[in-house]
Amino acid sequence: MSIPATPPTSRYPKGLFFLFATEMWERFSFYGISAVLVLYLTIGLGLPDREAALASGAYIAFTFMTPILGGFIADRVMGLRYSVTLGGMLILIGNLILALREDLSFVFAGLALVALGTGYLKSTVSVMVGKLYGDGDPHRDSGYTLFYMGINTGALLAGVLMAWTARLWGWHNCFYLSSAGMALGLVAFQFGYPYYNNQADGFAREKLVARSWVLPNVAWLALGTLALGAAMFYLFQNPGQTKIAITWLSLGIVAGIVALALRCKDRAERNAILAILIIILAAICFQSFFKQLYNSLPLFVDRDIDKTLFGVHLEASFFALVPNSLAVIALAGMFTWLWARLADVGKNPSIPVKIVIALCFAVVSSAMLAWVGHNVATSGVRASAWWIMLGIVVLTLGELNILPMGLSAVSALAPKRFASFLMGSWFLCNSLGGYFSGFFTSLAAVQKDRIADVPYTAGVYSDLYGKMAMGLAVVAVVMLFVAPFLKRLMAAARPAAAH
Repeated sequence: MSIPATPPTSRYPKGLFFLFATEMWERFSFYGISAVLVLYLTIGLGLPDREAALASGAYIAFTFMTPILGGFIADRVMGLRYSVTLGGMLILIGNLILALREDLSFVFAGLALVALGTGYLKSTVSVMVGKLYGDGDPHRDSGYTLFYMGINTGALLAGVLMAWTARLWGWHNCFYLSSAGMALGLVAFQFGYPYYNNQADGFAREKLVARSWVLPNVAWLALGTLALGAAMFYLFQNPGQTKIAITWLSLGIVAGIVALALRCKDRAERNAILAILIIILAAICFQSFFKQLYNSLPLFVDRDIDKTLFGVHLEASFFALVPNSLAVIALAGMFTWLWARLADVGKNPSIPVKIVIALCFAVVSSAMLAWVGHNVATSGVRASAWWIMLGIVVLTLGELNILPMGLSAVSALAPKRFASFLMGSWFLCNSLGGYFSGFFTSLAAVQKDRIADVPYTAGVYSDLYGKMAMGLAVVAVVMLFVAPFLKRLMAAARPAAAH
């Protein structure tokens, strides 16, 4: 059993603020790339919508899929602190390569390195947050909500600064800015070392030097990292192969999680893993629409929306990040207070119920964007950006009911011997949701010679969002019926967290 680094009564341990800063600057880097990537590829490098959307979707998919492997390696070989440090360094190098030249080969090489680094960093830093709290500590949800605010603070900074940088100095200079952000994150992480739960880090030098199949584990780690990076570089260049690879990898990971559950002799562990899998599947559906913020939405805003707020003309990339981040920062505290008050009186909704609520908000948001697109297609007049702001705020209400809650549930439910792996698996919802969002955007690709045809482009996006609203409504109904079963699974799984 891990020993909490601070007393269980501390709502916000000191180490949390250093991990907050690490995640904030890493997310500044990640979301900075995400906000400008599809615009950079279409406007800066001249790629057709379909190819740009698939590349953007693949980038999101890889950056959220690799944490599954990164979590496994952290559990078995590297420990948490060294995994985060190595990941941050790879992300920094990837950003610098993106910035060097406006060339697709440099873009794909840089994106592959960022995805590799995210694999080592993302799930492990989230696990480190959970290890700051004792088992059963009621402040865990509050800690993760604050941590989640760090993610959105980084996204907010990226949304403001990236749009400004792209306008003044060009697209590729955005990547120098994201490099600086990751460098700051690495510095913050190292300064926080005395305040982490280092007794639960899991690093042992003998694990690295131990030999497996002739070579030391550290050599296999280096070779595997190089091979995976080369594979991602190839897949970025071949989007058809990417779809096949991600489909099979995803099915394999889901099957692996199911097999892991079935192999567990302890019933509590088995229930915990199955509950986590159901939460992941629901979150994938939510993310397939949520990640449109980085795929179809910037294109929709750029082509069909009057990008003026308070008399200021804004860039499309601004809308990919800033409204959502501002809404999270403004509303996260309210939700933290609300859940705490409801918990005090025994009326806090269960996580399955919150997931259903989140899906309902996503349905409303998608239907609203479809309505806006339909009106533009009918009138031929660009819509006010305030409608986009409102649609994103509604979507954010859903986000706050599923993403931090899911993160907290995985941290609390995951058996300790599989903690990093299952935390990495949680990011599968971001991976598949990101890829599906890019895939759906590619199906709504606009013909290059009709990009300036506002009624035509608005109709394309209205159709996309309308179909997504109907699909999400079906998922919400299914989840409503599944919720009681999931609640029972989670209740029976609680003892697994102590194993």
